[in-house]
Amino acid sequence: MLYIFHGPNDFARNEKIDEIRASLGDPIAADLNVTMLDGRDLRLGEIRNYADSMPFMADKRVVIVQGYISQLKSQSEAMEQLLDYLRQLPATTDLVLVELEMLPKNHRVLKVAQEVGATIINFGSLDKNSLRPWIVQRVRSLEATIEPDAVDLLARLVGSDLRTLNSEIEKLTLYVGDARPIQKQDVDLLVPYTEEAENFGLTNALGQRNAQWAYDQLRKQLDEGRHPMSLLASIAAQVRGLLEVKDMAERGLSPPEIARLKGWRSDYAAKMRLKEAANFSMARLEEILEMLLEMDLAIKTGRIDSLLALDMLVARLCGPRQ
Repeated sequence: MLYIFHGPNDFARNEKIDEIRASLGDPIAADLNVTMLDGRDLRLGEIRNYADSMPFMADKRVVIVQGYISQLKSQSEAMEQLLDYLRQLPATTDLVLVELEMLPKNHRVLKVAQEVGATIINFGSLDKNSLRPWIVQRVRSLEATIEPDAVDLLARLVGSDLRTLNSEIEKLTLYVGDARPIQKQDVDLLVPYTEEAENFGLTNALGQRNAQWAYDQLRKQLDEGRHPMSLLASIAAQVRGLLEVKDMAERGLSPPEIARLKGWRSDYAAKMRLKEAANFSMARLEEILEMLLEMDLAIKTGRIDSLLALDMLVARLCGPRQ
């Protein structure tokens, strides 16, 4: 069986891979019959070496290869060899080809995958319309319930980072148990970092170069009455904060030490900021600050409209890497 998993949603993708592993049954047999490969430096012959081998004490062998398709862009002969092999994949092997970026709909691998009846899943980021149903379903899977205003607040505070969102949901369900539904006050109490979360939603979107998410966050805050200059100042403050914690980490300080120096009650906020800062290099953060200062001056001197400046900021930060 052939699987093509593509898109940036690593949380959902890894859950699906875990399902495939679990389908092998006994964990010991699964360990013997699951192979993980970094495809960026592989040749097809190395993949076939594992995929063509018979499973050991199991009905199936699972071979998971990440990044192999994308490295064949300029290798037409190697691509043809891969396409030929996918048409003759052994029935005893589940080959999972994983790509972190979404493949175009007309990609040749996707066309062959459709021909052979492969399972193709696009693990894109959840949009704002899909996020709330996902939260409700996730809570339900943990045999709990959640009130609508709690769903809205949780989605707004955490955003589409499913790994963090799942962690917060697990914490909330453990807190309320089976006594009652999760309520808004539970989210207020237990989900930390709330006063800055929406601002970081925009900053995260910019860091991940997710233009659609960034524009959604921007329009949402403008619709709620935020002034464009206030948003620019808020982004600048967030970027300075990320620069600060990134510098501390590069000087060898641990999250608890950073939290203590910043006066935070726990190291959770430090860990979250470091996670967000990982989207940027120090040079990129400094470049963004300079860009924000230029836009601030341009707005104040009447050379550019503030709303246009925000749109330009998103376009420049989410565009192709220079």
